[in-house]
Amino acid sequence: MGSQDSETMENLHQLRMQLEQLRVAQRDASLKSRREQTILKRFIGTLSHAHIGSHSRIDDKLIELRHELEHNKDISSLVPKFAILERLIGQKAVAMEKQQSSLEEQTRRSGETLQRVAGLPAQIKRDLRSILAYNDNNSLKLTDNAVKLLAIYERAIKIITSNSALASKEPEISADSALLLTLGDELQNLITELDFDGEPGEQLFEIRSKLLTNASGNNLLELTLQVLRLVIDATKYERRNSEQFLERVNTSLSSSLKSNAQNLDQNQIYFEQRQIMSKELSDLVATGQNSIANLQDLEDAKRTMNPLFAQLASLTERLQHAEAREQALLERMTHSNNQLESLYDVTQDYRRRLEDQSKRMLLDPLTKVYNRTALLDKLEIEYRRWLKNQHPLWVIIFDIDKFKSINHNFGYSAGDKALKIIAKTISSTVSKTDTVARFSGEEFVLIMPEQNEAHCQAKVREIQTKISNLPFKFRDQLITITLSAASTAFSHNDTPDEVLERLHKTIAHTQKLGPNQLAWKP
Repeated sequence: MGSQDSETMENLHQLRMQLEQLRVAQRDASLKSRREQTILKRFIGTLSHAHIGSHSRIDDKLIELRHELEHNKDISSLVPKFAILERLIGQKAVAMEKQQSSLEEQTRRSGETLQRVAGLPAQIKRDLRSILAYNDNNSLKLTDNAVKLLAIYERAIKIITSNSALASKEPEISADSALLLTLGDELQNLITELDFDGEPGEQLFEIRSKLLTNASGNNLLELTLQVLRLVIDATKYERRNSEQFLERVNTSLSSSLKSNAQNLDQNQIYFEQRQIMSKELSDLVATGQNSIANLQDLEDAKRTMNPLFAQLASLTERLQHAEAREQALLERMTHSNNQLESLYDVTQDYRRRLEDQSKRMLLDPLTKVYNRTALLDKLEIEYRRWLKNQHPLWVIIFDIDKFKSINHNFGYSAGDKALKIIAKTISSTVSKTDTVARFSGEEFVLIMPEQNEAHCQAKVREIQTKISNLPFKFRDQLITITLSAASTAFSHNDTPDEVLERLHKTIAHTQKLGPNQLAWKP
């Protein structure tokens, strides 16, 4: 064996050793990659199970991602899904920060409201000052403070109810005081019919607390002006949100359209270049075939084929560059697609918000039955059907007896609770074809189309009986709440306005006769 052969064998041995090392390294990298994928899958699965119930869209994305990880070995293909999930979690974090700020503000307002209540012991006031002095943003501490505040409220209520000097009695009031109380009640009823989010909604709650503790003339005027300002501010807030959303949509659409147009132009250029290279490749193949057919010997073949191979190598290099450019184009198109998916998610979220807002516009925010606007629309629809078909159309009004005394003696929260329970009881008693609505503060209106008189009267009496038997309990006192009712049916040349006016006159006269009355007038 010559020295050249020995050197060749030595080189082959070294190459074999390097190849073996590369195989070991590749195997280790593969094992490490599989371990990392296993850990990632386990982490996503744990995160998915731990997060269930917190946010429906994040739950869906986590479940989808977990399923993809279980059936897809290529992690890089899941990067867009990770990006979408990261954005959703970021939005959730922002929402949680807002909720935390809201809890902190709510705790502060509630503590200040309780501080204004007369007759509380010094220890309770010291505890309240301790809570109000707290300014840490730790969510656990905020929750702990809220729990402490609830405990203080419970202690304060027990002290107030046990003190005979603070027992609820209806005081003798002057004409001016009666007017102020009436205005306060009207403002309170108006607030319960408003449904604002964010800071305006929080300030409405604070105004309700002030109405409970101080309803003097100057204060009542100031609170009324505050409510009007909040209505204007809330309207501006919704308008700004809509404008910002439309601006985001327009910006995203413009960017996506521009990017898609550029990608389309680039794709056309690459297609034409591909056609040219395909033509060159076909020509080279034809030339090679002709050359091979005319070959005489090996030397002649080398001279003929070497230039051909050089051209093929050049063409191969150009094809590789073309593949790299097309890969970059594909990545840009994927990015554009992800942007469009994000835009779709944003528009879907906003569409759901609009749908929820449309539903809320028809519902009374406190009792969740139809509001006055929706009632008038429903009544107009039923009135037109009555004009056409002349079927029976009954309208009944319910008024809570001595409802203002509930607010005065037990607070507006007690009145709100009573309104919710009464609305739910009425709704559960009548059929789905009937319409229940809160007409004003303590008045509910019931529309009963295509029902005979005996059935309607029986349902109204059933509602009155159910309400009078409900065990209302405020400040450890059991009280009975009753409803007075008045009815009428459309006849002759009646209009909706005339029917409602007739009902209000009837109910006002009926309540003078005592509680739990029923004026049934066909």
